[in-house]
Amino acid sequence: MSIWWTGFGIGLLGSLHCVGMCGPIALALPFDRTRTTRLLAGNTFYNLGRVVTYTLLGAAAGLIGRGFSLAGLQQPLSIAIGVLLILGILMPWLGVHISFLAPINRGVGKVKAWLGMFLRRKGIFALFTTGLLNGLLPCGLVYVGLFGAMGTGTSLEGALFMAAFGMGTFSMMFAIGWAGNLISPTIRIKLQKAIPVFVVLLGVIFILRGFGLNIKYLSPSEGALTIEQTESCH
Repeated sequence: MSIWWTGFGIGLLGSLHCVGMCGPIALALPFDRTRTTRLLAGNTFYNLGRVVTYTLLGAAAGLIGRGFSLAGLQQPLSIAIGVLLILGILMPWLGVHISFLAPINRGVGKVKAWLGMFLRRKGIFALFTTGLLNGLLPCGLVYVGLFGAMGTGTSLEGALFMAAFGMGTFSMMFAIGWAGNLISPTIRIKLQKAIPVFVVLLGVIFILRGFGLNIKYLSPSEGALTIEQTESCH
């Protein structure tokens, strides 16, 4: 399975999670609803802003992964990412809560302040900027995506992974901005139960990839991984 399709799948399935987390922001956006074209443009630019932020974050995560790759640690990194993804799902279920994102969360207050400022402004630029800022808000699903981007081992592939992730969330968030909350809370809760299963499967894929079992696409050998990383840089 292509790593980019994996990113898209996480975003598409995770967009159900976005309904609850970012849906209120989408509903509060000052779209110009007097004309369909203006509503379409505003909604599109807001969501493109989110995708741009995710793409830039993915490039940074892929660059970090590239550092591990150059150090000959790409496969151990892949295994570690897979284990962390699975633990991230299992630990809350087992009643274990570990906060390791405090440094990141310190900047959330400023992001929210800027977000509140742009939510009061109209226009394409303000909506695009709101999307950019929205992409910086803490989100467990985005962290999952960034782990995946890091596992790609290159800045370009990390960016593409998170761009695909962002496009996966695009349709649901666009629908919310266009017509409001289209999915009932009951159905949303049922569908969200599939997200942990998908994340665990993603973790298993990264672990298998790290072991290099010489399974084409799923778990290439160490030599195949090296060739793959070299070709992606040209």
